[in-house]
Amino acid sequence: MKKVLLFNFYKGILYRGIPIYSSNLITALEKKESIVNEWSCPKFAHKLPRAIIDLLFVFCEQFIVPIITILGRYDKVIYPYNSCSLISAFSKKSLLIIHDFIPNKRIKTRLSISALYIVLTQRFHAFLRRDVAFVSATTKRIGMNVKWLKGCNVYLFPNSFYQLEAKLTQNSAQKCNEKSSNEESYVVLISGNGSNKEFDHAMHLWKTCKYATSHKLKIIGLGSYREWALNITRKLEIENVHVLPILTDDELLSQLQNASMVWAHSTHEGFGRPVIEGRICGKSVLASNISAFREHRDESVYLYDDDSFCEKYHLAYVKSDTTGYKIKYHVILEEEIGKWLLAN
Repeated sequence: MKKVLLFNFYKGILYRGIPIYSSNLITALEKKESIVNEWSCPKFAHKLPRAIIDLLFVFCEQFIVPIITILGRYDKVIYPYNSCSLISAFSKKSLLIIHDFIPNKRIKTRLSISALYIVLTQRFHAFLRRDVAFVSATTKRIGMNVKWLKGCNVYLFPNSFYQLEAKLTQNSAQKCNEKSSNEESYVVLISGNGSNKEFDHAMHLWKTCKYATSHKLKIIGLGSYREWALNITRKLEIENVHVLPILTDDELLSQLQNASMVWAHSTHEGFGRPVIEGRICGKSVLASNISAFREHRDESVYLYDDDSFCEKYHLAYVKSDTTGYKIKYHVILEEEIGKWLLAN
């Protein structure tokens, strides 16, 4: 039985992405009989300016977590935010989880402080040949061709959906699919404010498809950036679009279950979680034709490019599927965790 420390700093600050990934990873670790302790940003700091929180993240990652690892006599420590502690890299206990190589691409064109921090910590970790895990087969395939990762022990720790499955199980089938008779049908777009989400371009595609604009659109993932998103919709003179506030897990699940279909637009992703979130809730999914989304494709996932958006939107909407989706990643994740725990 291994004692594992997981550095999930942004839990309670961010509500999608890596915090969700990390919380589900804890479930998988516990299934492999590990004792897992999660270290997050102290609650008193949650309302500090974001720049201060980010600086606190760096300080905690570089100094606090390594100290806790030593004093707590942990067997393993996991850094799931694409970066890692330089101090921890001197031991064989640390695992760096890489979600994507976006910072590595950006450094070639424009050097940002955050990208530099990520790249330097990744390179140092890899230089000492420490363990690395990727969140998808797509990311792992890219990573296997990266020269500076050649000497590392590589694992596949895919996104998992234990929490979502548990909530679905708690609800009866009737409750899962009930919809208020007073509410019109709607489509859900799962988005974000990152450049890869191309929110403005997604809205442009929506506007140019008359069939799409005849429906109500709800946007999830921009709760902290509602005014920014609304400004874009106003400039494009788009109506019937609603940017939802930050949602609880139950509220998110309800929105997905009651939607007519789910839409995911992006230029690149590490894993492509929205596709599975939509499918596990029994919805057809309209998704950009990118590798991370293709990885999860079944007969109810409709991939599009700019020219085929409206056609694929229509197909996804009229052929909405309620049969659900069989998740294949939990078995893979638990097997890979078992290998990692036995190593070193």
